[in-house]
Amino acid sequence: MLLGRKLAELGYIALRVDLSGKGDSPARENMTNRESVALDWSFIKAALEKLYGDRPILIFGLCSGADNGIKICANDSSVKGLILLDPVSRQDSGFAKRDLYRKLTNPRKWLNMHNILSRRLAKKEARDDIDSSSTIKLRDEPNASDMDLCFNGLMKKNGRVLAVFTSQALYHYNSQGQFAVAMGIPGLDQIVEEVFWPNAKHVYPIEWHRNQLMETVESWAKLNLSHFLSLDAK
Repeated sequence: MLLGRKLAELGYIALRVDLSGKGDSPARENMTNRESVALDWSFIKAALEKLYGDRPILIFGLCSGADNGIKICANDSSVKGLILLDPVSRQDSGFAKRDLYRKLTNPRKWLNMHNILSRRLAKKEARDDIDSSSTIKLRDEPNASDMDLCFNGLMKKNGRVLAVFTSQALYHYNSQGQFAVAMGIPGLDQIVEEVFWPNAKHVYPIEWHRNQLMETVESWAKLNLSHFLSLDAK
């Protein structure tokens, strides 16, 4: 909400939405997540176009919201920008080596090895006791086709992306710049700004990290406002 107000002050039209099944919005029955998101998006876009006309659209999402933003962008030419907080990322050729080095040089892991192994064993036993059919998948991540369509499309549309990664993403992202390199799309690094905060938590419970995020988003949005306006004029 605070970021929405900041973006509005800069000149963006900001709308915050809880998609069906998220936050305060009830889930749609008899629909897959992808179908539900697509239907929600059709209503959101129609409302925005009715109020403000046909304009370039920027989608901002955290976690599953980032997943949904990528999937929507893959199929909607009006989406010209993305702000993604802990999106999925492909691993580049150096990921495994960096990940091993990080684990081997982390003194806390060695000092707490007994507790870490105990927790992992307990989690494994708990998983073994749960019928896999009863587990709930919290994220409906974009597939390879979604990723390719989204970011190839943004290249053709001269779009812009801000991708912020925290400690939550360490299992698939561990170096600033990895996202654009791993996508393998020539020139993608020119339209994607990556930020890597491995000490920040996924939902930014620490005020300093929240303020850092707000400042980063605000600076990026201010820098790219004229670019989005130029796309609107075309």
